[in-house]
Amino acid sequence: MNSTFWKQVGYVKRSTNRAKALELTLTPITPSELGRTMKISLTHASKIIRELHSQKLITCLNNELKVGRIYQITLTGKKVLKTISGIKVFV
Repeated sequence: MNSTFWKQVGYVKRSTNRAKALELTLTPITPSELGRTMKISLTHASKIIRELHSQKLITCLNNELKVGRIYQITLTGKKVLKTISGIKVFV
């Protein structure tokens, strides 16, 4: 695996909220659902989503919408999640 992958692993491992959010995106989720599930503010949930999206760990499934965007983990995100948590993720 390349150095970019390990930077992504380190980036997610530095924050329990990022790791939990990445796990929750195994199923499609909106920022508000993520915030409610994690018991954090919508602002904080949106920030985590932006960060994970910029790292190409999650993708927006309906990017054309301004409200109600749905996010899901990418293949790279699944590999990172599998590496940090040891959970069984189909990749």
